[in-house]
Amino acid sequence: MICKELNKEFSSKSEMFEALKANKELIIKEKKSQIFKSCDKGQGIAVKGVKIDSLKGVQMSDDSYYIAVNTTNILDSHGDLHVKGIWNKSVKDQQGKNYLVTDHKMELSNVVAKKENIEMFVSDINYSSIGKGYEGSTQALIYKVNKSDIINPLAKEWLESKSDIEASVRMQYVNVELALNSDAKADKEEKATYDKYINDIANKSDFEEGIEYFWVVKEAKNVGESSLVLAGSNGATGVINEAADSTSSIDIKTQPSSDIEQQKVNKISIFN
Repeated sequence: MICKELNKEFSSKSEMFEALKANKELIIKEKKSQIFKSCDKGQGIAVKGVKIDSLKGVQMSDDSYYIAVNTTNILDSHGDLHVKGIWNKSVKDQQGKNYLVTDHKMELSNVVAKKENIEMFVSDINYSSIGKGYEGSTQALIYKVNKSDIINPLAKEWLESKSDIEASVRMQYVNVELALNSDAKADKEEKATYDKYINDIANKSDFEEGIEYFWVVKEAKNVGESSLVLAGSNGATGVINEAADSTSSIDIKTQPSSDIEQQKVNKISIFN
């Protein structure tokens, strides 16, 4: 068995779990020290005008874009699982502080929308609302931007034409736990975490050999910006506006103002 985190092959699951436990704090510290771009780790979201028909409690406006920049319950290429509630604190702390840019470049020419013109919130939405075939719902981090506040001409053209681009969040992990499928008494805590979250993973069928361990990300910070990018590797994000009509009632649980193998994205700037 190969452990990606330790870059080592083990003869048994129990041996691998022992090594993971021994290095757990170091691995978590490393994860928390990094600034991730979600498009690089299996969490980019296709930006398309998908019809919303399953949200409630939010009045969608035809004058705004609703861009899902990250979603939960998808096990990504780093073995990380974002769970519901991950963005609650960041939405509160970062409201009015994050830009929408292109290609994760914090440069004037790459700004799509200014920070003061972006409303961040999280909401539960059906996977089908963002064009995914998974059953059930996911909690998405949403950037709401008035269409008139899109200031990058090329980005504006792409959004209006509904061309295939994706959304990606810049993030830093705050609270991470290890989940192990272990019956050892010493792994009781990690097994409890595994049992709590294993059935929340929407893409379990992608893992033919099963999921023996993963990392539960319970809190993360959205750092500075989210981006429109050419391609990502989760695919479960994107523009979720285009309600059936401007007075549609949207079935959302909102909290306002708060691949398995890594598919490397070509570092191509699509807006410069």
